[in-house]
Amino acid sequence: MQKLIKYIVASSLLFLSGCWDHAELTEYVFVQSLAVDQKKDGTIKLTTQFYKPAPKIASAGGGGESYFNLETEAKSVFDAIRDVTIHLGRKANWGHVRFIVISEKVAKKYYLGSVLDFFYRDHEPRLLTGVAVTEGAAADYLKEKPHVENTVSEQLNEVTKTGSKFSAKTYPANLFTIGKQLHSEVDTVYAPYLRKEKEKENSIFVDGLSIFLGGKLKTTITNKDTKSLMLALNNFQYGIIGIPCKGSKLQESFEITESHTNTSFAIKNDVIHYSLRPKLQASIGELECTNIETKQQLEVLHAKLEKQVNSNLMTLLKHSQKKNIDIIGLGNHIYRSNPKEWQRIKKEKIPYYKDVVFHVKSEVNILNTGTDISKPFHKKQ
Repeated sequence: MQKLIKYIVASSLLFLSGCWDHAELTEYVFVQSLAVDQKKDGTIKLTTQFYKPAPKIASAGGGGESYFNLETEAKSVFDAIRDVTIHLGRKANWGHVRFIVISEKVAKKYYLGSVLDFFYRDHEPRLLTGVAVTEGAAADYLKEKPHVENTVSEQLNEVTKTGSKFSAKTYPANLFTIGKQLHSEVDTVYAPYLRKEKEKENSIFVDGLSIFLGGKLKTTITNKDTKSLMLALNNFQYGIIGIPCKGSKLQESFEITESHTNTSFAIKNDVIHYSLRPKLQASIGELECTNIETKQQLEVLHAKLEKQVNSNLMTLLKHSQKKNIDIIGLGNHIYRSNPKEWQRIKKEKIPYYKDVVFHVKSEVNILNTGTDISKPFHKKQ
């Protein structure tokens, strides 16, 4: 019986089909990252960074870069992507792309959804692919060498993610978050804003956020304002908040270790009132001008930190109101809570955001002083 079963199984293998439509690895070149720029004549210029194929073992020599860059130009992003084949003799594979950088010039002129349209339609790109806007030509950022990671693509991906988590100075934008934000009611989109220090090599850093409205870049905000925005969006994980010492250039620093922001709105006499109530837990990082030897002194410090958080938030909100940019997605909040009211606002084109009355009241609890010393460490008495 066992011999019969073995015979049947072996015979059935003759009728199994092979991978007749499977492409060989040598037909592909794998993409790490992409830079989108525009030439003076309006042509789209793509700079694509590829993984460099490893040499055969028998001919393996020394080190060398693990990647290379290729520039292609066309009237559309997709056309420029397909031109990779006429340069390399291989088809670009987007299954491992880590990062996309878009120049500020392109971000201001073109609708963001159209620039990224290919990446939402093609089956290869991952929706977790990071996206950022660059000051100056995006291609220049792919020419920089990484500090720790193997490629600048990996460095940019990690910088935006960890920079958001541990400093709250940026937002970890990717294809998924951008697609979701573009299709929201107010379509406010957030993406990291990258700069390079002048006259320095390998000096890329995140300098706040790019804010899109209507699919186009409208403004950028600083790292400090980004921290306040993350609080308003309830996306603040860890970060530092500073309090200036009165009559001095010194500053005291506090690390926020836990954060949660409750929000609510009410409409009174056709005026929208929006309330933000951040609840923060903090640790003292640096003391320069405060003593906390008594419970009353600690309460005063709590009040100072709460006042600073409130002030930072109100500054961000007032600046965005002047520009009439719904930076916190208030329209989305109204739509979810009161769809009929939102439809009225949209139909009548009411400038709802400019007239909003904001109410900010934070609550801070300092749990850890970092040491048993109740005064600045440098003070002897």
